[in-house]
Amino acid sequence: MKIPPDPKTPYILDKKQDKRIIEKLNKLAEKGFSDEKLLKFLYSQLETDWRTPLGEFIDELLET
Repeated sequence: MKIPPDPKTPYILDKKQDKRIIEKLNKLAEKGFSDEKLLKFLYSQLETDWRTPLGEFIDELLET
């Protein structure tokens, strides 16, 4: 066993709404949603550190 153990998920799921959102994102991914960058960004908004992925996503938009 690795010490400390790896967390099971990087997502904050404190509220029922968070769980519903991740379930919807999972369904979207299963359906083959074509915009992988957007999907990755949406998942990142449920992470503890959501600001870093947000900044990176905006940087990518500014580059295009």
